[in-house]
Amino acid sequence: MPKSLAPIQRPQKDAGEPNTGQAAAALKNRTIKARLQIIDALQRLGIPHAKWPDFVRAFYTNPQEREGYSESVLPPSFQPPAFERLNESPEQWAKAADAAWQQHRDTFLEWCQSWVSEGVDEAIPPAKQTRGPGKGRNAPPDVRAEWAARRLTGEAWKAIPGDLFREDQVKKAASELLKLAGWPTKLKPPKTPKVNQFR
Repeated sequence: MPKSLAPIQRPQKDAGEPNTGQAAAALKNRTIKARLQIIDALQRLGIPHAKWPDFVRAFYTNPQEREGYSESVLPPSFQPPAFERLNESPEQWAKAADAAWQQHRDTFLEWCQSWVSEGVDEAIPPAKQTRGPGKGRNAPPDVRAEWAARRLTGEAWKAIPGDLFREDQVKKAASELLKLAGWPTKLKPPKTPKVNQFR
């Protein structure tokens, strides 16, 4: 491994400490993304802010809550091999250049993974892939976000599906998004103000 790609030293965390490394940062980014999807859906549906739960309004009005993490790692520059026109064909050069690029790319990715293999950081779990509309009845992400938004405003699961989806499909998809957002799937019904019968 080239010296320019020596593993970055990061402090070890104690076993009892909460994860504060890359895996935790990636999870926080996913949480923020899920919350913003739901908020976009609340706005698309025209649901007034007054009907949003307090914790949603608190997130929406605090810009610091929406600050995620990023870690851009710039790989070393890649220089393809010279093309020797008198001694090799374009196909031969392309094959050699592809092989050189693959080696360069793989070395860089191995270096990035060294943080995990050296025990400096935890592996970042892959993001769950949401299926888009394909065979069967898979709802697109914006529709799932609308289901989650409607649930957060107190709608019953059975009132959300409409004609195209079953209640269990809606509940599963919206609950997954709400869980990723760190927001509850079970809500207490809104309190109705008591009316004084004796005036």
